[in-house]
Amino acid sequence: MMVYWRSRTFRQRLIATAAATLVAALAGCTHNGSQGPTTISAAAFIRPGAPLSNPRSSPPSSKTQPLTSQLDGAAAQNSPTPQTTVLPVPPANIQAAVTPAPGTNLAVAALLGTVNSKPIFVQDVLRPISKELKNAAAISKTKTYFQQQAEQSIARELNVQIDDILFLAKAKRFLDKDDMKEVAAVVAGQKAKIVAQYMGSEQLADRALQQQGSSLNQKLQAVRNQTIIGMYLNRTVYPKLISTRRELWHYYQAHIAKYTQHASVDLFTITYRVINQWPRDPTDPTHTQPVAHATKAQIAAACRKAVAYCDKLENEIRHGANFALLAENNSADSAADNGGHWPNTRRGELSNPLIEKIAFSLKPHTMAPPLLIKNKTNPRGDAVVIIRVGTVTRHHVIPFGQEQAAIAQMLRQRMYRHFMLIYQRNLYDSASVKAMTRMVSTAEQVATSLYFTH
Repeated sequence: MMVYWRSRTFRQRLIATAAATLVAALAGCTHNGSQGPTTISAAAFIRPGAPLSNPRSSPPSSKTQPLTSQLDGAAAQNSPTPQTTVLPVPPANIQAAVTPAPGTNLAVAALLGTVNSKPIFVQDVLRPISKELKNAAAISKTKTYFQQQAEQSIARELNVQIDDILFLAKAKRFLDKDDMKEVAAVVAGQKAKIVAQYMGSEQLADRALQQQGSSLNQKLQAVRNQTIIGMYLNRTVYPKLISTRRELWHYYQAHIAKYTQHASVDLFTITYRVINQWPRDPTDPTHTQPVAHATKAQIAAACRKAVAYCDKLENEIRHGANFALLAENNSADSAADNGGHWPNTRRGELSNPLIEKIAFSLKPHTMAPPLLIKNKTNPRGDAVVIIRVGTVTRHHVIPFGQEQAAIAQMLRQRMYRHFMLIYQRNLYDSASVKAMTRMVSTAEQVATSLYFTH
């Protein structure tokens, strides 16, 4: 089944990672054309332009980090490495355009270079990440900090675009005439959907898209390219990204701690200090300070009054009073400002073992009677605690069957990363990396002038 990949993010993470397996994939397919080395010609110039002005607004970039970057380190170290035969890929000869003279005003139309006779302009790199750059400029206090953020975004986008060009060319050589007819049908269907949103008028659709920094032709070209790449990946790369059940089970066993959920409770407390019920100091003109040294009888009476007061609070809570509000007004523990809430509390995290024992013995969404806690060394530290729990999580291990699909997807991501590393190592030589660094530097200068205006 042919898949149309709408997401540029998905295409971004697959284009770079799958290209390393192209030769191996083609070994099992018929192909009439010859595959020569990829050539990238040098750009002759960077066109000086007038001082920069803001370009037309473009749709927010949907680009996110590739799935491979979300993979945890344990998966990268312990997941099985796919046994794929990858033949050498001719290295690309990437050459950047001539570095402009210092002080030269660069326009967004400045040429960075060409890849397989296809030019890459500054605007091609900045447009998809314009929202990222605007946000970076908004939060950057210094020009240097913005340049660092912009450089990372530009380098990532430039790699994506070069990979797009190289990989798309390989994918096109793989498809036959019937495949291209299928691609044309997909493009026609998408064109009909886009035009239908603008009263069936191609002119209105194109005008609206131009206001967003695009055009109808650009939209359809993106659809065509994504469809070609999707068809190619569906037939050549995906069948190789397979993990056996034994591999999944080995990963599960090696990371059993990850799938073990420890006992925890959603805890709520009101810690009421008994000293609030001590007799007031008669020498205090405000009549708010407790006596300095209460007698045993006074302390015992204060404990009874504190428990009675908390019984009253508990009754109010059971009849619908706001627990958080009562905690803020009465509690003396560190969670009082958070409405007495201690989220996701595990065993061993509470300093008082008695409170912990009661909390973990309660059923979900229940409350214990007020608990008097005596301080043996200092009666001024006596307190009455109201303990309530919400959600209760029992200690358990998530079954393998429940996580099997997620583990399989994780190992697929591990393979993507493996392929990407091989692809980049074979395709880009040291000279190409240096040239790309120059291209990034030029685009970063334009981005700084364009977005960092404060």
